[in-house]
Amino acid sequence: MKLIYFSLILTAVSLLVGSIMLLNFVPRIFTVGTLVIVVFLIISLFLINKYNFLKYILLILAILAIIISSSSGAHIQAFREFGQSLYITTLDVLMILGFYVGPILYIIALLRDNLKR
Repeated sequence: MKLIYFSLILTAVSLLVGSIMLLNFVPRIFTVGTLVIVVFLIISLFLINKYNFLKYILLILAILAIIISSSSGAHIQAFREFGQSLYITTLDVLMILGFYVGPILYIIALLRDNLKR
């Protein structure tokens, strides 16, 4: 599987599972916003080779995900609580996969593909 697809799937699945687990704990707007992003990522899987500009929109979203998560008080607090319970630890792992690993893999895949050309 190409790294670019893997990164999108990893991000989408992590965000989807995390948003479901946080359904009654965060404001509804965050859940809806996350689900919109998940749908966009899934649609992008099918259209990324057809519309080249989509790669760069996803690049911007990947960079924003890293920046916003790194500066979010809730995410920083969640990191501090890592290991305190299975529930929190699971959410932290999903956060790391969805907001850091997936986006970083996407950036690496995009750079690698562009350097090959």
